[in-house]
Amino acid sequence: MPKEIPSIELLETKQIEQFIPVLREVELGDRFLLAMLHWCEIGQRSTPLDLWHVFLVQHIGETVGVTGLYRQPGMSKDVGWIGWFGIRPRFRRQGYGTSAIKRLTAIAREVACKELWVYTGSTEQIAIKFYQNLGFAVVGVAGECARGQTMDNSDVVLKRAIQS
Repeated sequence: MPKEIPSIELLETKQIEQFIPVLREVELGDRFLLAMLHWCEIGQRSTPLDLWHVFLVQHIGETVGVTGLYRQPGMSKDVGWIGWFGIRPRFRRQGYGTSAIKRLTAIAREVACKELWVYTGSTEQIAIKFYQNLGFAVVGVAGECARGQTMDNSDVVLKRAIQS
């Protein structure tokens, strides 16, 4: 019998205080925190983004994670990127991440994205497998296929088509 995927909501907000519980638990480092501050409009990005949404992943009013959707400067308007995605440790491996990515994909479709891209560290095999299980395919190493678009040129870039 397939595992039931929990229902979630993506709550769009730019209130950094609402992200603090997630930021404390999801260990993505100082660059993640800096990016979140920029997403919440505290400070400015060197290159503004034309598509930029940041969400709390919620289940029955409790924040279980965070994600975002943005477009990299200079990339096709058909491409949306998943922003710093993280699920709080006590909610992992229960279907919340899968549910969040499915909802985020629907939002990307609503803003006319035809592809959804994501990157993760080259040593993050669990994350790579997670995305592959959701239909993402490895494009390659960022230094070869998305130079300057990720945190590190050794990051792995994945993408998937979004069905109309």
